[in-house]
Amino acid sequence: MAHDLKEKLKEALLDLNNDATLDYVQQFLAADEMTAKQAVDSIAEALEIVGRRFQEGDWFLGELVYAGTIAKEAMDVLTPALTADDARANCGTVVVGTIEGDMHDLGKSIFINYARSAGFDVIDLGVDVPAETFLEAVNEHEPLAVGMCCLLTPAAGGVGRVVELITERDLRARTKIIIGGAAMTQAFADEIGADAYAPDAVTGTDIIRGWVG
Repeated sequence: MAHDLKEKLKEALLDLNNDATLDYVQQFLAADEMTAKQAVDSIAEALEIVGRRFQEGDWFLGELVYAGTIAKEAMDVLTPALTADDARANCGTVVVGTIEGDMHDLGKSIFINYARSAGFDVIDLGVDVPAETFLEAVNEHEPLAVGMCCLLTPAAGGVGRVVELITERDLRARTKIIIGGAAMTQAFADEIGADAYAPDAVTGTDIIRGWVG
């Protein structure tokens, strides 16, 4: 049942079926053998496909935005259950944002909900964020980690600029950098010197959790 329900939830989101997506979310919450995190896994997998379809030109901006709206509604329902699944004291601060030149916030929004449910204090810088703003946030909040999202390949250079600025200010000893989004890869993370690449919000949260302490 678990696998079938995860696939149905993913397909409902990819079909842009808002009612069906929310119905499957409720089925997750009602099933004793299921958890909210499994539903988040399914949504994260769907959003990865959404990002790829947009990046490859198969989907357009309207579809991208609507998929994000559905995902956010689903996460609004799931977040209280996530908190109940994994309640804990604050694990540290994480600064996140979508890099300058990119207006998407699909994966970022999922990550924020998931990370907060895991006990992190998440500072959301929003979208289209300049490199200097990331640096200012690091100086102000002294976070455990900085997470950058990038869906659009032309904006990817800004991610590398943030890494450069944080490194030049000798802040890497206290702050790690993780990147994600359809335009990001492990190879790119290695090239720019990021500490980690996460293909989805769930993996990103798990990686940062591993940095605690």
